[in-house]
Amino acid sequence: MIPDGDWVMPQKPLFVMRVCINKRLNTDKLPNCAGRGSRGLADQLEKLIMAEGLPAELVRGPCMNNCSIGPNIKVQGGPLFNLDSDISEARIAEIMDAIRAEAAKRKAAAAEVAGP
Repeated sequence: MIPDGDWVMPQKPLFVMRVCINKRLNTDKLPNCAGRGSRGLADQLEKLIMAEGLPAELVRGPCMNNCSIGPNIKVQGGPLFNLDSDISEARIAEIMDAIRAEAAKRKAAAAEVAGP
C-alpha cells in the first residue's frame, strides 16, 4: 500500500563514509575510537547528513588500525580523518565540508555520464 500524500523515493547513497566505533576491552589500557567518543560522533554526523539530504551512507565499522590518533573517519573517495580526540564543532564542520565536496563531485560525475 502506498501512503497518502507526497511520497519521495529514497535517494541511493553515492558513497559511504566509515566511522570506527571499535571499543577495546582495555585490559591493556590502549586507546580506542569508541573510548574517544566515536559512537556519539557517528550519531551526530548521521543526523547532519540526513538533515542536509546528502547522498552519503554512514557505516559504523571496526578498527582502522590508527587507535592512538582516533576517532578515525574515512570518506570513500575522499580524505581520512584522524581526529586525535578532537571532536569539536570545527572538526565536525571540516568533516561535513568533505562529505559535501564528495557529494558534489559524484553528482557532477553522474551528470556528465548521463549527458544532456
